[in-house]
Amino acid sequence: MTAKRISSPAHQQQGLIAQGFTLIELLVVIAIIAILAAMLLPALTKAKLKATQATCLSNQKQLGLALVMYAGDNSEKLIAVTPPSGCKNAGGYWSLDNTAPGSWGTSQTAALADVQSNLKTNNLIYQYAASVGVNHCPGDVRFNNPVGQGWAYDSYAVTENVTGGSGNDYYTKLAQIKRTSDCMVFVEQADSRGYNNGNFAGSVANVSPPQFSFVDLFATYHGNVGTFAFADGHTEARKWTDAGILAGGKSANHAGSGIYKYNTTGATTPSMTGRDAVWIAQHWLTPANP
Repeated sequence: MTAKRISSPAHQQQGLIAQGFTLIELLVVIAIIAILAAMLLPALTKAKLKATQATCLSNQKQLGLALVMYAGDNSEKLIAVTPPSGCKNAGGYWSLDNTAPGSWGTSQTAALADVQSNLKTNNLIYQYAASVGVNHCPGDVRFNNPVGQGWAYDSYAVTENVTGGSGNDYYTKLAQIKRTSDCMVFVEQADSRGYNNGNFAGSVANVSPPQFSFVDLFATYHGNVGTFAFADGHTEARKWTDAGILAGGKSANHAGSGIYKYNTTGATTPSMTGRDAVWIAQHWLTPANP
C-alpha cells in the first residue's frame, strides 16, 4: 500500500505564496498594458475615420449617380430647386418645411423624423437614391449635438456651379459640362443651423492661377478629409492642409457654435491661392471656368 504524503498547512501556504504575483510584477504588467493601449488607440481611431470615409464616399457615389440619372430623365437639365409652398431650400436638392428647425423643440426624435420625411417627399433625386441614409455621413458629428444647438442629419449639399445660386455663372445642363470627371457636384458641408441651408456657395475668379472665394464651410468629418462627388458619377476624398478650411470646418461641429460661413468663424480665412484653393478651383467648373 502506497503511503500518501500529506502537506502541512504551512507548506500549502508557502505554495500559494510562490504561485502569486508581487505588487511590483502587477504594476509592470499594468504599465505594459497601458503602453500597448496608447499605441493601439491612435490606430483604432484612424481605422474608424477610414471606415466612415469609405461609407461617406459610397453615399456620395449614390448621390452623384442620382444627379446624373435625374438629368438623363429631364432633357439633360441639372437640379434647380423650387421649394414647394411652405418649404425652403435645403442642400440644393431637397426642401425642408419653413417651421423647422424651430418646430423640433429639443426633441431629436421629432427633428430626425421631420428631416427624413422631407428627404423622402421633397427631394428631387430620392427616386434615384431611395434611401434616406445616403444623405447622412456616419462621421457627421453634428448629429451628436443637442437639437437647436447645432444638431443636423443631412451631411451633403449640391454645389452652386451646377445648380445656380447667388451668381449667374453655372451650368444648367449636364451636356454643357465638357470635363465631367473634373466637375464637382456634391460636397460635405458643415452648417450649424440644423440643416445644410441651400446650395453650397463659393466662386472662382478666372485669373491665372484661378482663385477660389470661400463662402460655405467644407466639412471635416474624417479627420482632415472631405469627400466629393463629380458629374461623371465618381467620388474622391481630399485631405485638407489649409488652416482656414480646417478651422472653419471644425468650428461648426461644436454645440451652440452658430457658425455656418467662413466670415462667421472668426478663425483664419482660407487662402484663395493656396494648394487647396487651387484644387477646388480646378474642380469648381463653370461656363466661365470650363
